[in-house]
Order: sequence, then C-alpha cells, then structure tokens
Amino acid sequence: MMRGAGESYLPAYALFLKATAGEVGLLATLPALLGSFAQLLAAWLAERLGQRRSLIIAGLTAQSLLWLPVIALPILFPTHAIMILMVSLSFYYGANHFANPLWHSLMGDLVPETVRGHYFGQRSRLMNLANFMALVCAGLILRFAKGAGHTSWGFITIFAVAMAARIVSVLRVKMVSEKPLPKGRLSLHPRALWRELRGTQFSRFAIFTAVMSFSAGIAGPFYAVYMLRDLHFSYIEFMATQAIVVLTQVGTLALWGRIGDRFGNRLVLAITGSLIPIAPMLWLTTTHFGVIVFIQLLNGFAWAGFNLSAGNFVYDTVPREKRSLYNALHNVLTAFALVAGAGLGGFLESHVPNTLQVFGFSLGNSLLWVFLISGLARLNTALGFIPLLREARVVKPASFRSVAGFVRRRPTPAL
Repeated sequence: MMRGAGESYLPAYALFLKATAGEVGLLATLPALLGSFAQLLAAWLAERLGQRRSLIIAGLTAQSLLWLPVIALPILFPTHAIMILMVSLSFYYGANHFANPLWHSLMGDLVPETVRGHYFGQRSRLMNLANFMALVCAGLILRFAKGAGHTSWGFITIFAVAMAARIVSVLRVKMVSEKPLPKGRLSLHPRALWRELRGTQFSRFAIFTAVMSFSAGIAGPFYAVYMLRDLHFSYIEFMATQAIVVLTQVGTLALWGRIGDRFGNRLVLAITGSLIPIAPMLWLTTTHFGVIVFIQLLNGFAWAGFNLSAGNFVYDTVPREKRSLYNALHNVLTAFALVAGAGLGGFLESHVPNTLQVFGFSLGNSLLWVFLISGLARLNTALGFIPLLREARVVKPASFRSVAGFVRRRPTPAL
C-alpha cells in the first residue's frame, strides 16, 4: 500500500512542484543510490550483533517517519522544493535500504529452498494486489483534488496513507521470529571481497542485473514525464497505466514462481530478459492510450518474472552467513547503474533535438530516442549475459513442450 499510494506518485509530485525531466530522472535514482550505502552498514552491524529483526524494525520505522518531510517541506518552502525533496528522499531510501538486505537474509532462513519460487510468487501476488488497490484509490483522490483546485492536499492525503501503511507493516514485522547469525565473520575490505567474488556465479549475475538496470534506467524515470507532460494524460489515465503493470504482476507472479521452482530461475531470466527489450521500443509506435496500456501490460508481465527470479537466484547462489552482505553489494551496484542510466537518459532528453534524423528516420520527440536507445541496450544485455549464467540448483530439464504442459497443469494449493 505504501508503494501504491506513495512511491508510485513521486514522479507526478515532482512535476507538480515544477521539476524538469532531468530533475525527475535524478529524483527517481540519485536518492536511492545515496541511500543504498546504508545496506553495507546494516550488513556489518548484523554480523557484529548476530541479529537482524531489531535493525529491520529500526530502518522501517525511520522510513515511515520520513514521509513527513516529503509531504510538508516542499509545500512549505516551494522555492527550494526539488532540492528539499531530493534530500528527504535520500534519507527515506537510506532507511529502506538499511532494512532491505537484512530482510532478504531473514527470509532466506524462513522459506525452504524447494518452495521459494512458489512462496515469493504468492507473497508478491498479494503485495501487488494491495499495491494496485492503493494505486487506484490514490489516483482517484488526486483526480478529485485537482478538480477542486487543491492538488497539494491530494498529495498530502495519499502520502499520509503511505506513511500509515508502513507503520502498520512495522508492527507485523515485530511478530516474525529469527535464527541468530554467527558473529564477527564479515569483512568489507575491497581486496578480500574481490578475491572472494571473482569468477563466481554471483558476480556474473550481479554484473548482468547491473547492466540491465543501467539499460532500463535510461528510459525508466521518463515514462511518467512523457505521459503527463507530452501526452497530457490525466491523473486517472496515468494511474491506469501504472495499475495495469501491478495487476499483470498479480496475475502472473505465482506462475513465474512455479516455473522457477520446477525448471530453475535461469530459465525465467532468459524468457523475461528476451521480452524486456520489446516494451520501450513499442512506445515509438503510438500515442494512443489503449495501446500504451497494452505496452504496460507486457512490461508488467516481463518484469514480474525477471525481478522474482533475480531475487531467488541470489538466494540460490549465496551462502546463508553472507546473504546480507551479498544482497547489499548487489543492490549498491544496481543503484549505481540506475543513476548512470537515468543520467544518460536525462542528457539525451535535453540534448537530442526533436527533429533529429538518423538514416532518414525521425521520431519527433527526444524522449522517444531515449526509449529506443534503452530498448537496444536491454537487448544487447540479454544476448550478452544470459548465456553466461548457470542454474545453481538441480532442476527438471526444460523444453518448450515440458514448460507448456507444466503451465497448463493445475497448480498446487498455496502455502
């Protein structure tokens, strides 16, 4: 609910505060990068203290309270709104990143290896259903607030809901049990880490996801700008394009989880990695709302499987006592890649003329060139890296017929 009512509307909030396209790109990536370094601190503390739950609770509690400056300060000080929002979001994502690798480590202990795909698929399905409901309600609130001439109060309302939702989730995390971690075994020395990780499946996978994140980041922050600024979508239309992504994930995550458990996460990464490059290129073909909804449906379908299997692939390739550290390293690398990608996208948006012609081909909007370059980068990443990945578990051999038959088969009951 916090993501649907809050984080999904941060780009729209930035545009409401008069941010440029480049500033929207930075707001979508730079705070997450700055905050990601908190993950290394969290991994170090967890190893020293031998516990994770109390640190998770501290990070998530701080994150909930950091909605207050996000809500109030830009409205109270509009002349410095974007800078204030940048700083507030840096602390917000820092608190979230502090808890994130510890949560992954804890869940790796709690969920048996043989049903991870099924469990996380079902969990993500329920989570995205809540995300969808919050996204729709928040869009309606913004629509009515804008119609009444009080858009700022609309954002205050939906962000207050996001803060309340995170507070409730903290209370639930307090009920989770944990197994103690071995103390004092973690080294953060760069040379020791390099020797440990060099040539491993985890290192290949981390580089692959970082390069894919860079490729996706070129376009990712700018879809909202294109829809709200250039296509003049209403908040309801914008909400619908975001909601269809979430709704598609609700409908497909359980399926991707079952396929990953049966045939391996590498297979899911290969399938979805082949689909991910298509979506940004399709934006070049239309400005029609209905077609864009279909593009977003494809986008949600592909990224649902990719993100689920990427998370499970880390569990499969990382020893238990190093999960916090490896997740932190993986997420920091991904955050760097997203910022670099968004920086390139922002540079292209502001420097590529709308009338640019390449081999007689013209697009008429600089953001469409950004989408095209992102799609081509994603395609090259998938072709170059997926063949290098190896499945870490013993799984069933996969063929088109066996996978298709498995998909048609009635699933086992939810856990």
